[in-house]
Amino acid sequence: MKHKYMFVIAAGMLVSAQGFAKVNDVPKGALVVRYGAANTDANYATQDGYPGRLQNVSALCTKTVSGVDKAKVEALIATDPGHPVGLKQAGGTNASTLVNKNATVSTDPLPNSPNHCLISNIELKNIKGAWQMFALN
Repeated sequence: MKHKYMFVIAAGMLVSAQGFAKVNDVPKGALVVRYGAANTDANYATQDGYPGRLQNVSALCTKTVSGVDKAKVEALIATDPGHPVGLKQAGGTNASTLVNKNATVSTDPLPNSPNHCLISNIELKNIKGAWQMFALN
């Protein structure tokens, strides 16, 4: 009986460790892009936790350390065939900027968007101030 409980505890710890490993699995220097006016309240109005601590904010993330500039933002957006048509602007930042504001940034690849990621556990005021905005062609 004692071994049965130890097995259950060990299995629970393994599941917990796997979930923990998923948190912040995007490199700190990776480029993170959010579509639209990422520096406004309206961009997050439909997000879980709005207007407080946001959860599961959809974004795109590179898999490697990258700078933040217009060409890199546009290149990352090009990896998402489902990006909004007529997109006029997007915000770019490094994952470390978000992590330093207590956010978690984790990969969440989708079938047609391999660079999709999620930003969670961040206050609205902090995420709005994280982005460098870029006008898109």
